[in-house]
Parts: sequence; structure tokens; C-alpha cells
Amino acid sequence: MVLVRRTEATGKWRPLICAEFEGAPSLYLTAEDWVDCGLKVGMRMSVKQYADLERRAKVAQALREALKLLEVRPRFEGELSRALLRKGWEREVIDGALVRLREKGLLNDEKLVRDRVEAWAGTRSRREIRAKLRSRGAPTLLVTQSLESCVDDEREREAALRLAEKYFRRAAGRLADVDERRALMHLVRKGFSPSIARQAVRETVRRLGEQEVDPWA
Repeated sequence: MVLVRRTEATGKWRPLICAEFEGAPSLYLTAEDWVDCGLKVGMRMSVKQYADLERRAKVAQALREALKLLEVRPRFEGELSRALLRKGWEREVIDGALVRLREKGLLNDEKLVRDRVEAWAGTRSRREIRAKLRSRGAPTLLVTQSLESCVDDEREREAALRLAEKYFRRAAGRLADVDERRALMHLVRKGFSPSIARQAVRETVRRLGEQEVDPWA
């Protein structure tokens, strides 16, 4: 078979390269594939060479799908892998696309975990942060390490206190109308330990009670 034409892909596979062959279907490849394989218009291809290009073309197309997903928001490798599986890509093809993304610096689970933990620390419990990250496919070890380095007991108490104040202000029009037991259970459901939740509720009641002006105004 012969490579007869190179054109820029249109439609959903843009900006891939469309390699057209005489005697075989066209393939969509990346510019890196074209250079790495030493492709030239007019060159003859063996069956083995074409099979390798077919594999590369599948990876290139899965990579394009992955990039579209990453344009929406950053994703963990596991999360991105599951999304590509749902789109029908084979595991081997997905692994090839993930390798290319890592090489381009577009996948970094360690950095993404750290960024998320630092953004949520002080506003969510460690348990809630862990659950959210694990539900998105973040590696367990990375989550544990990041939580240990970014969220100490003091930040956990700060987060509980912030959530308690937010709950009190939304739940009632006056401090006297607040159900402390419900506030306590709300914090526990958000992942705080009963002791930290109880401390946060008591401190919030004390603070609001000491305010000279109506805190609900």
C-alpha cells in the first residue's frame, strides 16, 4: 500500500492529520506520529507498518477525546480513564492516550489532589474531602498524604466552626430559635467527629450570643 496524501483533518478530529492510502482506509494521526514514523507522501507501507499506524491512530483519537474532557475541567487519571471507557475505547488505547497526556504535563494526580485539598481545607471536613476526591478517582495514598500535610486539627476545627455559623444563620431567624441538636447532627453528617462538631456548635452559640447587635439583621 502507498501513502498518497496528507491533509488536515476536519470536523471532530481536527487538528489531527488525515493520512490517505492507496489500498487501505485513511488514518487520523498526530503531528508527532507523522514525524516519529518518518512518514512521507508516496512512501510504500508494509502490513506491519500500517498496523502500527492503526494503533497510533486509535490512540490519537482517544487523546483528542481526552483533551476535550480536560477542557471542561481538570481530571484524575482514573476519572479520565473511566470516561474514555464509557465512550467505548479499549483499555490498551486509553493507556496509550494517558501516557501521552502525562508526557505533555496535562495529567498530574499529585498536583491536582494537593490543589483540591488546599482549596477545600478550612471549609470542609477531612472525611468529606477524602470522600469527594475518592469518588472522582483520586489515588488513596495521594489523598491521605495531602490531607496529613495540609489539614491539621486546627484547620478541621476552623472548618467546623465556619460551617456551624453558616448553618445557624440559614436555619433560623433568631438565635433562640436554633436547634443545637440538629446543628450538631448536620456537622456530623458533613464528616466532622462528634467532639469537634459539639465544640463548634457551642462556640458558635457563644459568639452569636455575645454580639451586641442582632446577628440575624
